[in-house]
Amino acid sequence: MKNGNCSMPAKDKGKMKTLKRILVQLTVGANIMAAFMLLLCGLSSMLNPADYPHAALFCLGFPILWGINLFFVLLWAVFYIRNIWIPFAGMLFSVSYIYDYCPLNWPEVHPEGSLKMITYNAASFMKVTKDSLGHYPLFDYLAASDADIICLQEVIFGGGITRKYADELMASSGYHTVHLDDDVPERQYFYTRLPVLSVERVAYQSSSNGSVAAKLLYGQDTLLLVNNHFESYKLTPEDKQNYKEIIKSPEQEDVESKSKELVRKMEKASRQRGPQVDSVLRYIDHSGVRSVIACGDFNEPPVSYACHRLSSRLSSAFRQSGNGIGMSYNQSGFYFRIDHVFVSDDWQSYETHVDKTASWSDHYPLITYLKKRKI
Repeated sequence: MKNGNCSMPAKDKGKMKTLKRILVQLTVGANIMAAFMLLLCGLSSMLNPADYPHAALFCLGFPILWGINLFFVLLWAVFYIRNIWIPFAGMLFSVSYIYDYCPLNWPEVHPEGSLKMITYNAASFMKVTKDSLGHYPLFDYLAASDADIICLQEVIFGGGITRKYADELMASSGYHTVHLDDDVPERQYFYTRLPVLSVERVAYQSSSNGSVAAKLLYGQDTLLLVNNHFESYKLTPEDKQNYKEIIKSPEQEDVESKSKELVRKMEKASRQRGPQVDSVLRYIDHSGVRSVIACGDFNEPPVSYACHRLSSRLSSAFRQSGNGIGMSYNQSGFYFRIDHVFVSDDWQSYETHVDKTASWSDHYPLITYLKKRKI
């Protein structure tokens, strides 16, 4: 070798090329697998969790798989641009599911005469306290919202917040209270400025959740409004802390036992939600009412069996006019939109959004404006 010649021997260059080729091939294989898993995750939303409970849990991984594919876009853009088509092609096959999860719509102001609607899980009013004026800010917020329809879930009156206090305050702002004439405690509650024609419970099995349907008069038409709280995971504060610890430190000794307990609880709830969603859909189909709004806390993200089934009959207001992920569950570490509004095809939604200024629950209110289409 000549003095000053630092070039790599041909044999070593050959080894480096072989190693580079192997790394690229392995990365291509991993990218193809991630793209396939993304599509499979979306397709799994078609499976009834009553029969395939693992499918419901698989759907929860959709944003993670989407993030992995976005990572491959950046990776190929920096190191091997010719392969960037792989993650793009994978996401193209899953574009409908991606749009369900994170729609992008041109901002459009709601037209005059639109119905304003709010759906909000009140979490039993556990975070609602009196202010310095002796008022409960949540009900001041609702009374001043100028919404035509307010659907609340997990309503448990007690302490200072009595049913009488809430109903009288809302009545002073022009709201009718929608309630059932029976002795069964009802956690799904309505306030509406539209005349109420009838109200009844949708029959299905649940220990503490449920759906209530009300027929309202809108102009000369009947509007069927279904307020839902599908089966919750019933995770305790300890369960949620265990989940965070598993994510942060998957190498800890007891991670397997904690994971099994979480999966057991989540699968149990998922099995119950499938038949509940199907019961609501059957109720809607048998109601004979064309104009329908179904809303509430579904306890499932946009890519899920509940949203898939309802979208076969109705349209997601957030997909129509929302933007971004729209996280409606506000607990740290649980970043999902599990509150939804679905409407029949005679409605067009506008300005659907999550109101993050309302901090009286572990959920944020989901707000949308609805305008009748000319059909």
